[in-house]
Amino acid sequence: MLIAWIDFNMRKSILTYFIFLSWISHLQASQLNHEDQLLRKVLTAYRVEPMTTRPLFMGPKEKLGQMLFFDPVMGGPNNTTCATCHVRSKGSVDGLPMAVGIGSSGVGEQRLQSPEAFVIPRNVLPFFNRGESDFTALFWDGRVQLGENGNFESPMGNKLPKGFENLLAVAASFPQVEPDEMLGRSVRRGGENQATYHADLVDMTVDPDNFQERTLNVYSNLVKRLLGTSAASTPMQSEYRKLFQSAYPATSEFDITHIGNALAAYISLAFQLKPAAWDSYVRGEISALSQQQKKGAMIFFGKGRCAVCHTGEEFSDFKYHGLAVPQLDVGKHGGYLDYGRAKATGLAIDRFQFRTPPLRNVTRTGPWGHNGVFTSLEEVISHHFNPIPLMFAAQKGRPREAELAGRLLRYRSPILAEIYPMAPNDVGAVVAFLEALQSDPILSTDEALPKSVPSGMNQFIVE
Repeated sequence: MLIAWIDFNMRKSILTYFIFLSWISHLQASQLNHEDQLLRKVLTAYRVEPMTTRPLFMGPKEKLGQMLFFDPVMGGPNNTTCATCHVRSKGSVDGLPMAVGIGSSGVGEQRLQSPEAFVIPRNVLPFFNRGESDFTALFWDGRVQLGENGNFESPMGNKLPKGFENLLAVAASFPQVEPDEMLGRSVRRGGENQATYHADLVDMTVDPDNFQERTLNVYSNLVKRLLGTSAASTPMQSEYRKLFQSAYPATSEFDITHIGNALAAYISLAFQLKPAAWDSYVRGEISALSQQQKKGAMIFFGKGRCAVCHTGEEFSDFKYHGLAVPQLDVGKHGGYLDYGRAKATGLAIDRFQFRTPPLRNVTRTGPWGHNGVFTSLEEVISHHFNPIPLMFAAQKGRPREAELAGRLLRYRSPILAEIYPMAPNDVGAVVAFLEALQSDPILSTDEALPKSVPSGMNQFIVE
């Protein structure tokens, strides 16, 4: 009986000891994971889901798009193409405040060395995940967007050619018709030399001031330049004809929609991103984020109110907001102004409004803002809750900027007034969180870059 009593009490003591250890461990875990518990509740409240990827591969259409993406034959003067401004090693942008179009050479900073080059007064937008259905509006002003019925809305109106497969394909067909971007200019408007002349892409009989007429003319002539005719073609045209026929085996006549669809297929493949550390955390991998990144996430979804506009898998509502960004005496519209969304809608209320930028890989795509005025993400974030310092700094040496300040503030989005001012360490934490949205493209650089293009002009095949 004594032995049985001792054995029972020993078992009881051991059981009590393990219960105590379990309680201590649970208490420690609760203390360590308190921030994670709060963040999980935030994710539930915002219905945050991890990014998903679609299986894509380099088929004949993607291969055709790859050639078109890197071949300068796509530009009127044969000196610009998609890869001129969308450089893989620069976060799919060019690293410049504003793009440099026709009349220049090289990529990135090299393009600033040509005095006769034309500057495009908009910051280059990245290509990451642009093939995803979340992207319902493209370009800073959303001039290419999905309509309420899922139709494609663009500056071409009802004259947009039929046959585009998706919104990205529509958008991919517009840089070729922009004079300073890829098309080139007429002789009387700055195209006096070969580096800036639109060459054979615009017929002399076409009214250069009629955008839609000129655009359709460019589309037709670009196809002719690429393919020639079945009776007469250069080696380059013969090679492109084979690529088109391989990409579209059931088609014998090609038009701009086949070019746009091929470009969209390649861009979707080449810049599709792997899941980021943030996606791992959302899936339940608690160690995927640092403590600083978790703090930044709480501010992002909490007092910073960033997630009101930067929402969804791509962290954008794809709507339009005004930040009172200084104009810097540059702009796409009259008087060196950039009216943003208003030029697409014709509505005064949309002046100085620009589309909410998606945030995946935002840390790699500087400088930032529609005109590249921001040189750091800290500056971008601070401007959201206090635009005065940057606006004041922009007025130095620019008296006209001071005259515009009131108008810019008038069109500043009211939602920004609800942002809680952040201390520098809070801003730093949000930047750390944005670093958790970084990831590399799924397609390797070796696969993404061609060895050469049909024209033989391979200067833009760079990492």
